[in-house]
Amino acid sequence: MVFSDNKDKTISKLPFGFRDIFPTEASERKVLKDAIRKEFELWGYGEIKTPAIEYTTNIAKSAGEDWKEKLLSFFDRDSNLVSLRADMTIPIARFTGMRLKSKDMPARFYYFANCFRQAEAQKGLKRVINQAGIELIGSSSFVSDIEVLSILINMLEKSGIDDFKIGLGHIGILEGLYDWLGIRKDKRVRINRCLESGDLVSVRSLLGKGKKTDIFFEVLKPKTDIKKLKKLSSDIGGSKLVESVKYLEKIFAIMEKLGKDKDFIIDIGKKREFGYYSGLFFEIFSKKTNMVLGSGGRYDGLIKRFGLDVPATGFALDIDLLHSSTNAKNYSKLFVNPSKSLVAGDLKDCEKVFMVAAKLQQAGNVTKTYFAENINEEGLVKKESCDYIYIIDKNAKNIRITDIKEAKQQIYSLKDYLNW
Repeated sequence: MVFSDNKDKTISKLPFGFRDIFPTEASERKVLKDAIRKEFELWGYGEIKTPAIEYTTNIAKSAGEDWKEKLLSFFDRDSNLVSLRADMTIPIARFTGMRLKSKDMPARFYYFANCFRQAEAQKGLKRVINQAGIELIGSSSFVSDIEVLSILINMLEKSGIDDFKIGLGHIGILEGLYDWLGIRKDKRVRINRCLESGDLVSVRSLLGKGKKTDIFFEVLKPKTDIKKLKKLSSDIGGSKLVESVKYLEKIFAIMEKLGKDKDFIIDIGKKREFGYYSGLFFEIFSKKTNMVLGSGGRYDGLIKRFGLDVPATGFALDIDLLHSSTNAKNYSKLFVNPSKSLVAGDLKDCEKVFMVAAKLQQAGNVTKTYFAENINEEGLVKKESCDYIYIIDKNAKNIRITDIKEAKQQIYSLKDYLNW
């Protein structure tokens, strides 16, 4: 047993897929989260927190059976199979079905949470994803998708990310293409899996050669002009395909009026890995990381599985990747770095040191304390990353304040300084 032998050596590394975060990065991430939180709350969203653990069957039946292998699962003491949450959409859907009524709609939630997914060690993937996101529940109108996309763009811009693109697609377009091609349900599942992994060679192999296959790939090709997709859908026909393209066209038209259409591309071919998406879906890209920052879309049938039949839409973003994608110049505007100070003195005068520190902290300065009988100010300057050093003399009568950047010093009576 692991806990029976205290002589076992400790393991001096983390399990793969996890990492520690140092204070500097944690501080930057906090500022980023505060900017995101402010945008969410400006739109009337309230923060929600759910347990990190859910019943495995709830996640697997909602996300798709393939997800059983991607979950971090275990048995609890009551022999229930449970899993760490893989995303926040399913827990919020479960919460809505369990705790809310139709009269409570629409409901607007935002969250910050760690989500956990199994991964292969050799691929170097993360097993914990720190997410921020929103869920707008109870509205099937296109205006709810406009709201979610507007919040997303505002949030990215205010977070200092200036090179993002949002790839928009619609589940109905893929389903319409499958109908046109006469593809059976089991084969659709196989094609979707290939699209999820980006394996277009296998998709072409499954479809076979021919003009229809070429047209299929032409529809899937990323585009900036909705008119090209509209013409292709008109040539192909089929109500599901045509109506889905019209929906995208409406979204593009409104975002253009809002001055935000340049942030979008049409990307039908990136099928979302979660099985609950039902309409509009999207992914957010950044040139700086060359990775997907997050994703979202409409999931109108998910909450019904938990007892309440209401539509919903939302998105989730990866805080790690957002932090990596932030432009340094833009981030400096976002991050107001408070003055850093160090207060030093003899241990016998510790109460005076703490009194000076408290005065500085009340003024909003980050302040650390240092105690020594003989204080080497030059050594402290080299060791400590701070803007000011406050040294109380041995008699605790005077305080010497050094401005590191300006290389200036001033001496005051300690009593006078504390009374200012």
